[in-house]
Amino acid sequence: MPRLFAAVLLLSLGSCHATRHAAPPASIGPAAAAALQPFAFMTGTWVQEQANGAIIEEQWSMPRGASMLGSFRRLLGNGATPFYEFTQIVAEQDRVVLRQIHVHGNFETDPRRAVPMELVLEKAAAGSATFVPVPDGTKANAGSLDRVTYQADGPDTLVVTVQPKAAEGKPAESPLVFRMSRVR
Repeated sequence: MPRLFAAVLLLSLGSCHATRHAAPPASIGPAAAAALQPFAFMTGTWVQEQANGAIIEEQWSMPRGASMLGSFRRLLGNGATPFYEFTQIVAEQDRVVLRQIHVHGNFETDPRRAVPMELVLEKAAAGSATFVPVPDGTKANAGSLDRVTYQADGPDTLVVTVQPKAAEGKPAESPLVFRMSRVR
């Protein structure tokens, strides 16, 4: 009898382990607002290895109801995390808004970024979304950011392009491009 109990316990734990890490089905909970359905391509965990041994990792929840949630972290080769970013995309009455906060690796708020950055959807197409700072610069808190574009390059690649504003009288800086692979 003890062997049977142990076998059942191991099988139960194994099945709990397998289901605990499975992605929840899209049918659970409220459906995504129509305005957020175009962002479903971002759902998942994405990573990019960098030449210096660091990795960047971005995760996006499925759109549900009027929101979806994202997180970003950079891990150095020694395992340290210098910063995190937490992002929400929310369908509001007449627009889609991306808000983001940035914290240091020790979870202290960067004083220059104590107020969330606020961007609005400029355009969305199949597998692509571009956000720009809200028109009111006092609310945007976007610094030198001109736009951010998320784009699917096939089912297993997410490209995030961060385009800085051109300084007055100077050519635009090159964008930061993160080409991340889906973690399966």
